[in-house]
Amino acid sequence: MSNVHQFNSKELILEKSCDWISAIDRGLTDDEKEQFKLWMMQSIAHQDAMYELAQLWDEISVLNELSNLFPHHNNKQPKNNWMFSYSIAASLFAALMVCSYLLINLENGYNQELAKVNYTKIYKTKVGEQATYVLPDGTIVQLNTNSLLEVAYSKGRRQLLLSRGEGRFNVAKDATRPFSVMAGDKSFTALGTVFNVQRNTSSDLELVVTEGKVMITDPSVAVDANDFKDYQLADNSTQKIRQINANIVTSGEKVIIEQSVTKPITQLSMNDVQRDLAWQNGMLIFNGEELSDALNEVSRYTATRFELSSAELASIKVAGVFKAGDVEGLLESLQTNFSIAHERLGEHIVTLKHHTES
Repeated sequence: MSNVHQFNSKELILEKSCDWISAIDRGLTDDEKEQFKLWMMQSIAHQDAMYELAQLWDEISVLNELSNLFPHHNNKQPKNNWMFSYSIAASLFAALMVCSYLLINLENGYNQELAKVNYTKIYKTKVGEQATYVLPDGTIVQLNTNSLLEVAYSKGRRQLLLSRGEGRFNVAKDATRPFSVMAGDKSFTALGTVFNVQRNTSSDLELVVTEGKVMITDPSVAVDANDFKDYQLADNSTQKIRQINANIVTSGEKVIIEQSVTKPITQLSMNDVQRDLAWQNGMLIFNGEELSDALNEVSRYTATRFELSSAELASIKVAGVFKAGDVEGLLESLQTNFSIAHERLGEHIVTLKHHTES
């Protein structure tokens, strides 16, 4: 068989696998289930492609369906994700991005062995823009509005620098190469994990872990491959963690860093996670935040800036779900629910006041 024929075969299988995963995510009809079973039974390559792609973006609904249709498949099943319902909602867009990326790289004859040596690249998003990228090792990065990420892979280390903004990191496991994200004056080392880092300033950060563990240290602390496996078993390496003044944040936990001081780790509810990570679905969720804080968050996604007429207005508690960047929808909601009028001063300034104010 020629190399060209092998390549075309792999490409077709991958393309068909992406189509099936998309169909499974929306729900298969009875006829589609039979067609899917027949396609899977045609080749071990079909089965391997489906399971590898499904596990790449950790799509629990797809893996569950595969498990139901093929209960005796010997592929290793992923651990239960404590926030699987949220992951299902968040993963479809990432799944499509992964498929597109993989197909493009197959067409270009991409050699993943290169990723094990050196890889450097800068990724960035504009204000109001969000984007998903797949790094050469299979790590999936989703960047929020106005973000800048520098990636530097070497033979023994995967180092990323979040210069501004916010990112979600679904880290590909590699016990020989620690994966660290530096933001401000902190370093976040993944211990087999999915986590979200928001950089507000160089000394104000937020970390939310949705799977696995993340170790927080100062950037000067170098985690080498020899200790990496020990740190992954954090419960058995308490002595080392104390020596380097590290904090371990686990699945379902959040930590806020203010002025370089790491605050106590907090346990999150499902609602808390959905609110903090709603941006990954292009949404903003408010649940009792002060109007001034809510507007500051909205401003991250648009060039519009808001001016409030009084401290009383700024302290109003707001709740609701809004599309990121939808200023008109927000203003309409404030007018309908809180009788807050608005006036535009130029292209990017909006003033807000109560209808009763003169």
